[in-house]
Amino acid sequence: MASLIILGVGLATAPGVCAQIGIASRYPSDKNIGSDPDVILADDFESYTSVSQMIGPKWTNVQHTEYVSLDSTPGNFFGGTKAVKISLPISGTEVGSSLVKKLGANSVDTIFVRIYEKWDANYSVNGSNHNGIHISGGTLPGPGIPAPADGTGFFIFTLQNNMQGRAGEVDPGYDHVYAYWPKQNSQYGDHWFPDGVVIPSPSQWLTYPSQYPDFKPMPNHLPQRGKWYCYEMMLHANTPGKNDGELKWWVDGKLIADLPDLNIRSISSLKIDEPAVVLGANNPTTPLTKWYDNVVMATQYIGPMATASPSPTPTPTPVTNQTLANISTRGVVQTGDGVLIGGFILKGNASNEVLMRGLGPSLSAFGVANVLSNPLIELHDSTGALIGSNDGWKRDFNHNAIPVTLQPSNDSECALDRTLSPGSYTVILKGAQGQTGVGLFELYEISGEGSIVQNISTRGVVQTGDDMMIGGFVLRGTIGHNQRVIVRAIGPSLGRFGVTGCLANPSLRIFNSDGVMIGQNDNWVDSQAAEITQTLLAPLDPLESAIILNLPTGSYTAVVSGVGGNTGNALMEVYLLP
Repeated sequence: MASLIILGVGLATAPGVCAQIGIASRYPSDKNIGSDPDVILADDFESYTSVSQMIGPKWTNVQHTEYVSLDSTPGNFFGGTKAVKISLPISGTEVGSSLVKKLGANSVDTIFVRIYEKWDANYSVNGSNHNGIHISGGTLPGPGIPAPADGTGFFIFTLQNNMQGRAGEVDPGYDHVYAYWPKQNSQYGDHWFPDGVVIPSPSQWLTYPSQYPDFKPMPNHLPQRGKWYCYEMMLHANTPGKNDGELKWWVDGKLIADLPDLNIRSISSLKIDEPAVVLGANNPTTPLTKWYDNVVMATQYIGPMATASPSPTPTPTPVTNQTLANISTRGVVQTGDGVLIGGFILKGNASNEVLMRGLGPSLSAFGVANVLSNPLIELHDSTGALIGSNDGWKRDFNHNAIPVTLQPSNDSECALDRTLSPGSYTVILKGAQGQTGVGLFELYEISGEGSIVQNISTRGVVQTGDDMMIGGFVLRGTIGHNQRVIVRAIGPSLGRFGVTGCLANPSLRIFNSDGVMIGQNDNWVDSQAAEITQTLLAPLDPLESAIILNLPTGSYTAVVSGVGGNTGNALMEVYLLP
């Protein structure tokens, strides 16, 4: 098994879907997050004994309090012991409620709103259904009155879920934004989807690409009822006279949609002045219930709630935490969804020099068959923008910066040496002319200063025999001090992000540098389930795998295979834990 260890591991998802490090990462369990200078509002609902107490310094108004309550039932709150519950009755008219924050003189041009939300297990509605995050600006004259085309009136953007007849859609419906804005197609607003579809047509995104040159379609996201999700929405109002507005949203820290090049106002006085959390429906035929918890509004990216760190123990000498150093993944590189996609997160306050390599021909020397003859790598930032690519490492303008010991042995192999700021990045390894074969993606931390690698992941095709997915990672730090990590193997839930041919039942094994297996898992719910759930990194499907390990400095290998020899696309991930 020692022969399987070919350097370290690489991980994340597709371009633009990587998690980001935000305000919440600095406040474990959101404790004192409201004190952050960039936070406008933070509410975990723990301090209230009645809904009436919510109206005050935090919330300007709670509309239709008869539909709102505080719920302490286990499973119906995300953090702490309470959440807000909104329940709408069967009605022949439109009914709804909202928690409203009016910004007044503190109106802003950019806002991020993060909520935790859960749909009731029986949640189902066929008609109009506004539920989730609402962001608006200007004077709203009422439903069915379009926003003025000259951009001087108002705008409304609501991140919601309700059935719109899209293929594969089931309750509660795909995520989308309901928009009143100067170019709206319908009297009652437009529905914007991550893949570029607008209902009603014509599509703003796919029909007029010259107007939206930075738009990149992304897979639609369909949440499950009865499950908590972290949703975050960002709206940036454009500079008057420019098409530089933008709307994004994330789910559980993964970017789901990015709608750029917006022009929603023509005057600077039209600002974002009313964020809210809403639930409303037109003529509901069944009772509708949703829960909301841990709401934060800010002028910077917030991110999912960070896991609380244990209380520090006094020690006579300073302890250096372990970090992920060089990482790699070997797998079969195909075309389309079958390319090898690696991602990583740099966390910290300073830039760091990293080296990314894509190997193929030189693997033959290690007995690997059917190698990728001409690999090409692409580097993308957290928005999905291409910021670097290479086909033949000596052709890169910065190839002389690559340490001699890390220069690829074959001129057809590729490498990028770059100094990167903290953030999320994705590397795609594929054949330069569409070739296929076994390839190796590697990431090295060169400078050893500034940012540290916080998370790594790789998505690729898992086959059998020598063509299983084989990843490695190196923990670097103080000898004698262990690092807690979680390693995941994801398969079935990738289908929710538009990935086809997913590995139906992944299995995960972890080996140390001596080739000794130190951990294995088939279904994550069968062992360490409570501990894994507490990390907020529990896989979405019970057939997926996850292991938490407490590891000393050294090199480790993770092997992902299919139970019973099944094959398909899988995602392997390693996260550092507090």
